[in-house]
Amino acid sequence: MVVTFALSALAMPTNLQTLTPTLLPRGAEGEPFTCPDPSGTAAAKKALIDAGAQTVDIAIAMLENGCAFHAAFPAGNNKKDDSAELGVYRNNWHMVRTHCDGFQGAGPGEWYTRGQELHNDVALATRCQRQLWDQLGPQQYFSLQRGGLGNPGAGAEYGKYVEKYRMFCEADGGVHKTDGICTYWNVASM
Repeated sequence: MVVTFALSALAMPTNLQTLTPTLLPRGAEGEPFTCPDPSGTAAAKKALIDAGAQTVDIAIAMLENGCAFHAAFPAGNNKKDDSAELGVYRNNWHMVRTHCDGFQGAGPGEWYTRGQELHNDVALATRCQRQLWDQLGPQQYFSLQRGGLGNPGAGAEYGKYVEKYRMFCEADGGVHKTDGICTYWNVASM
């Protein structure tokens, strides 16, 4: 069964803070569940795709944020400097400032002032995400995304979960890339 949503009448802001589907409730691990605001979740997924996100990016955003397909956490996510997590993909500031156009050459301490741009702009976050993925490749991306510079071995486990989310997005003809349905696996935080 293919589910479609009529989204053409919905004006999509670049800043998805206006679309605030909650992270809860979650389904059982690996089971699909309808998000509390399915049309908001669907619109947010579509906004990521319109910004250039690929299936793996949708999977990472779902893994990192549940039903909230925007940066639904304070800039930095209680971390700072190169460890600060920014944007819908929760990329760490070190990755951003060393690989993303417009941020290269920024210092570790600029995460809050410069990182706000990325944190609040889904199109910019997606451009950066694509650059990171393309430049680093999956293994190095997963390693830096989850373990940073201090724990490079953490990437393998993270990569397995990203693949589970990607497969979920591709199931049923790819309908979960654009609908109000998510899934959940308990991924250890770093």
